[in-house]
Amino acid sequence: MRFNVKESVKWIALSGMAITVTTGLINPSWAAAEQDAADAGVNVIQAVYGDTAIYKNSVVPMASVSASSLLDKYRDFSKFSTGDVSKDTKLALNIVSWQLPHGGFFKAMENNYKSKWDGKTARSTWKSKDGVELGTFDNEATTTEIRFLADVYKKTKNKDIKNSVQKAVDFVLTSQYSSGGWPQVYPKRGNYSDAVTYNDDAMVRVMVLADDIVNKKQPFDSDILDDSYRSKLQQALNKGIQYTIKSQIVNNGTPTIWGAQHDPSSYASVAARAFELPSKTTTESVGITAFLMSQPQTAEVKKAAQSALKWFDSNRIDGIKYNRQGPEFFQKDASSVMWYRFYNVEDNKYFFSDRDGKKYTDIMKISEERRLGYAWAGSQAKSLLNAASESGYYKLSKPLPK
Repeated sequence: MRFNVKESVKWIALSGMAITVTTGLINPSWAAAEQDAADAGVNVIQAVYGDTAIYKNSVVPMASVSASSLLDKYRDFSKFSTGDVSKDTKLALNIVSWQLPHGGFFKAMENNYKSKWDGKTARSTWKSKDGVELGTFDNEATTTEIRFLADVYKKTKNKDIKNSVQKAVDFVLTSQYSSGGWPQVYPKRGNYSDAVTYNDDAMVRVMVLADDIVNKKQPFDSDILDDSYRSKLQQALNKGIQYTIKSQIVNNGTPTIWGAQHDPSSYASVAARAFELPSKTTTESVGITAFLMSQPQTAEVKKAAQSALKWFDSNRIDGIKYNRQGPEFFQKDASSVMWYRFYNVEDNKYFFSDRDGKKYTDIMKISEERRLGYAWAGSQAKSLLNAASESGYYKLSKPLPK
């Protein structure tokens, strides 16, 4: 691979921050990157030349897949934003008043946010054993508030809103386990919510948020967070990615996909509610894979993402459509492809489950309440495979149904 004589190089210094200069480097190497960095007075841990990342022990092509179409849904804060600055500022200040002392927010608070907190009403319906009201990443909570508040701050420069965002980012940093995963809630609730939670894309939302802040993507392209925050978030993101790689379920030496919840220490897939057993979980694994595809493609990141893609490709069911409402839940449809939601941890056999905590292979054997009240299959991985295939990142075993 050759580069122009004057190539723009971005160094990731020991502080975690990116520094971009111009270098005379033609062929990238770690030694040359170190020398150029020394000349500029920085200590370098990574140098990025065009589409290639240079590390101390390897030269790694950067991500070749644009995952925006798959990840943008995690950036949406339209449920709060109206586009009217006056109305949005009023709502933002209401939201600030509902923020918990530790910096987090609770879920499903849209009605509460219509007015300011009265100083008495519970700001969270979940509490720790010590009575502390819990913040959560469940159901888009906290990450969506941060994005909306940051957007309003760009337009108003309101200091109370800026302070609230910084406090919420402190919550993100504090709630991360030392192993790198994020729980559903913080502080601990004393149940399954304390597990590292991919369910409902909670951890992926946090990692996309951290990545956007580090890279100053809208609405974080302002002075709302300084380089110190971005450095801390980059370090947290690095740990989150490492946790994600270590928690990928491996069968017979082959990495597969992820569960909905994982143990923060052992990395194993663990149970949540009675009908959410330890498993491989396709819905959440789509978002995890898309996020890994969007990141710099170190050997371990690329292996994790491509292994997951291979699993989705190998376990797809072409020509079947899932109808959540029934009465025929799985219908023939030549244009469709689907995956069951849950598969055994130890193999690739799918299952359904009920409030009795048991596994079933026939959806009609579970209660009507569970049959209709949960999504037992889906086609979400089709767009993932399409994006990976069309970019050349992954070669499909056979074309997807159209």
